[in-house]
Amino acid sequence: MTDDQLQRLLTAANPLTAERARGLTVAEAQDDLLAGLMAEPKPAPSAGRVPRVRRRRVLARVGLAVAATAVVLVALLSLRDDSGNQGSGTAWAAEQVRFAEASPLVLLGAPGWRVEYADEQSKDEGELRFRLGPAPPPQENSFSDTTPVTPIPADTRSASLNWRGGEIGSWLEDRAASATVATTAPVLGTTAHVNQYEGGTPGHRDITALFRYDGRVLEFRAGAADADAFKVLLATLKRVDTDTWLSAMPASVVKTPDRDRTINQMLQGVPLPTGFDAKDIKGAELTKDRYQLGAAVAGTVGCQWFKRWSDARGAHDRAKEREATAALATAKSWPILKEMAKQGAYPDVLIAFAAAMPSGDWYGRPLTGEVESGLGCDSLGVDLP
Repeated sequence: MTDDQLQRLLTAANPLTAERARGLTVAEAQDDLLAGLMAEPKPAPSAGRVPRVRRRRVLARVGLAVAATAVVLVALLSLRDDSGNQGSGTAWAAEQVRFAEASPLVLLGAPGWRVEYADEQSKDEGELRFRLGPAPPPQENSFSDTTPVTPIPADTRSASLNWRGGEIGSWLEDRAASATVATTAPVLGTTAHVNQYEGGTPGHRDITALFRYDGRVLEFRAGAADADAFKVLLATLKRVDTDTWLSAMPASVVKTPDRDRTINQMLQGVPLPTGFDAKDIKGAELTKDRYQLGAAVAGTVGCQWFKRWSDARGAHDRAKEREATAALATAKSWPILKEMAKQGAYPDVLIAFAAAMPSGDWYGRPLTGEVESGLGCDSLGVDLP
């Protein structure tokens, strides 16, 4: 690791902002820190949380060596789990830790299951998708609880876990309204409302479980033979520590230090509207799966071109209308859309909208309204007329 890489890693992991540091007092913190470094080490607590160190504030005048030592100490403490055990030793960026702590820190503990997708949709909402299959090396992105469990039916191979803020009442009403089977099941020390829906095949029914946990509404969903088989899988949901949760994330999750570089790479080969600023991409500050980050990047560019096209049509500015149409006509060759096409249909939707620009018509309806809903332009910060 180079000095520059080390500096960037420490910067990303540093929880002490300059603004916060300006309000801290030097002498007291420096004396405490030096005393702690000189003291004999105390035995680690046998149980319970790591004791919280209470200190008054520390001023920005603290020397660089003291500040760097404090960062290392905080990083080491952050890698301990709630039982006081040392974590894997991985140095996580502050934004990754924030993502983990904004989640319920819940994983599937059934053998052979792994996280294949993770996405933070907002500060309060997120999703994990799990798949049963050959597990990658444990240190990369797999988690398996050692507690013996009932074998999971072979026809259950994928599942998802969503979390969101707010109350559970409206979600319960919505799910129960379309359920053919409604029951309950224990999970994570609480009770889940389990609903099985119509359709599917005899070995693969769509089933969900809704429950409140850690101040959030959680929804676990999987295809299973029946509600009883689903409950077996549901019972393997386990609360884990931050380090274990982050270690389970797939490689497709874009890490914080790589985000700007990744976005710039995604914009390669994409014609950009005049004045486009990658910093305006909404959701780019969230921890995202690469596919979803690609949708935010390509969608923001596409929506901005569609807005210019729509504004130009309204102003009868044929030159600007042709410019926007020509720019989006190249969408089928954008490298990021070619990559995403291997995983989902988002590229097809954007390309189809682009092909309809010369007529401005979408199956008898105005194209602009369909683009707004189809690409989610409003959520991307682009207001189409």
